[in-house]
Parts: sequence; structure tokens; C-alpha cells
Amino acid sequence: MILFGAMPNPYPVELRERAVVAYEAGEGSYEHVAQRFSVCSRSLVRWVARARDIGSVVPLKKCGGWQSPVDLNALHAVVREKPDGTTEELTRAYNRQVGRAHRVHRSSFVRALRRCGYVFKKNVRGPQRATALTFKSSGAPTSYGPRP
Repeated sequence: MILFGAMPNPYPVELRERAVVAYEAGEGSYEHVAQRFSVCSRSLVRWVARARDIGSVVPLKKCGGWQSPVDLNALHAVVREKPDGTTEELTRAYNRQVGRAHRVHRSSFVRALRRCGYVFKKNVRGPQRATALTFKSSGAPTSYGPRP
């Protein structure tokens, strides 16, 4: 079974340097040196190329990933203008405010609302209504349930 998730931490710089020095000293092929240091041969190939190109085997800083296209200042302004709007209404208002080039889908807008700490109250009919910030409880939870 293959699990997808966060990338693992990089190999230590000392290990990388020892493996590259061993390969450059002619102690064997990529596969042989990689086996000796218990690393993937493709990793060793990249380390050697990196050492030759920039003179260092220090791993690159972890970065990347996806960033939300939602402008948080515009999001807060839209919620202030219409705090009791449905998420559909808020998304339409947001898209009108930011313009055609920066429009977002409702699901992106809802994720941004949740990341900012907004919650949605539902009425009897079911649509999401009244958007409001959540506040953390001032007291620690007890084994008997939340404080009244």
C-alpha cells in the first residue's frame, strides 16, 4: 500500500557529503556506493550533480505546496458587509469585489472562511447562514463536559 502525505525529512548533510566523497574517490559505481550508505542510487546521482554544480550537498529548504487564492482582507470586508449571508452570497460578493481575474469557487471561499475561524449557523431549512468568528473557551474542558 502506498501512502501519500508530507515529504520525509532530508538525509543529513554529513551522510550526503560522505557518500559524494566516496563516489568521487572512485570507491564504486553509483549503485555500489548507494548500497554502502543505504540510500537510493538516484539520490546519490542528484547529490553528486549538485556538489559538482554548486559545490554543496545541503538540501533545499522545504517549500512549495498550494496556497489559497483567497485574499483575506477582501474576505473579512465581505463578511463585515454581510455577516448573515449564505456562503453562496458571500462568495458572489467576494468575486464581485476582487474582479474577474481573481474569482474563486465557493469551496475555496468556504475553506478560507474556516481557516480564518468563521463558523456557519444553519437555520431550519438547512442552508448555511450567519457567519461569525469562533472564540476559544476560556476554561479548560473537564471530564464532565464543557463549562456552562
